[in-house]
Amino acid sequence: MKDILLLTANVGSLFDHTGRIHKSWSESIVQTIRREDARFVAVHMQEVGGKNYQECSEQVQPLIEKLYSELSDYTAALAILDLDFDLNDQYTALGSIFLVHNSALSLVEQYNFHVKKYQHLQDPHLNVFREHLSECPFLVKTKFPKHFWPAIKWGRKGYMHTRWRFNNIPLDLINVHLFHDESNLALIHENPSLYSNNRKRALNYVLDQLKTFSNGEKPNAVFIFGDLNFRLDSPSFLNRLTGNGQTDAHHQLEDPHGSVSGNRLTNSRYHLNGSDHASDENSGNADPLRRTVSAIEFRSSGNNESIMTGDAQQNCVLRIEKKLFDYFNHKKLLRDWRGYLEDDKEVHDFPSLKEIEINFPPTYPWSEDPDESEVLMKTRAPAWCDRVLMNDQAHRLVFGANSVLYDSIGKDTCMGDHKPVFLSFSVS
Repeated sequence: MKDILLLTANVGSLFDHTGRIHKSWSESIVQTIRREDARFVAVHMQEVGGKNYQECSEQVQPLIEKLYSELSDYTAALAILDLDFDLNDQYTALGSIFLVHNSALSLVEQYNFHVKKYQHLQDPHLNVFREHLSECPFLVKTKFPKHFWPAIKWGRKGYMHTRWRFNNIPLDLINVHLFHDESNLALIHENPSLYSNNRKRALNYVLDQLKTFSNGEKPNAVFIFGDLNFRLDSPSFLNRLTGNGQTDAHHQLEDPHGSVSGNRLTNSRYHLNGSDHASDENSGNADPLRRTVSAIEFRSSGNNESIMTGDAQQNCVLRIEKKLFDYFNHKKLLRDWRGYLEDDKEVHDFPSLKEIEINFPPTYPWSEDPDESEVLMKTRAPAWCDRVLMNDQAHRLVFGANSVLYDSIGKDTCMGDHKPVFLSFSVS
């Protein structure tokens, strides 16, 4: 057996009025838990209740109970589900499940933050906490302060902190959901760092809060796993998609009223500088990118004039709208994921956190249609949103462990728009 399995899953697509992927999702999660055969399992979920949580939150606990019933070797279990959507200033839609194998009941202890002591799970069954979580002694739950993102709609983002001890090794487990990218266009001409800066502010806030629980003592092993919403570096990734092999590429801007402006791409690359202007190399005049721009297209054409007509429509390489990322060959986009893994740079904003090398395809955005489980949606650029990060203490624990595996789940199965990710290892 392995010792520890840490698993994260954004379940926003799981809970809807049809329940059509409940079965495939549950089977894939159960299969992974059985295969990894760990003594202690921690499952972190984000967006429990789904996008229509007011109507679908009641689906959550029955699904968790059914999942637990399929894992008979895990005698003791704890589920913490934030379903109090009426408490708008506290609601995070986070959920966590912790499973203890019957062979490890004496090895696993949970921390009581109220009395500041570790204790074994008291009852050999599934214990569910879903109300008055602010009073629950086994967690610290925080919704990110509203002032973190004054320019963005205040959403249900935050973190949930639990503390455990496995075979006398203290572990801080953080279920976190960081801010997503509301508009693809903002990444290009409005404020390319708008969303990543908010994510950085929020995750640094989590790290600062963790320090208050150490009381100046040696830090525990900290594992942060959830939907971090990390995205690819826009200039690098777009240049990779629109520049390679494009000897004469152009981009075109559209506003909602139909007017357009086009500029030749320098050296077949789209140079982004974070401003609201693009230079016109032919005239030397600045062409303002109005904030009403509704679409940007990258086209391959040997004729600069054809970019302003409908004749080159078939030569569109990439079209970007607020919630559209339509690359001309999505099969190639998915097949070539190793080539743009180096554009995954946002994790470097957190030098104190480490990660096992990624060797799996992007975890987002996958089709939510069970009949198209191996297809990326054309809503966003692909990204590794779902991660398991760790501090130095945790990294040393994993680095010296046996049978380490870091992978995604359901590569051939519809799991919703996010593929879950897991890290498993042994420490003894």
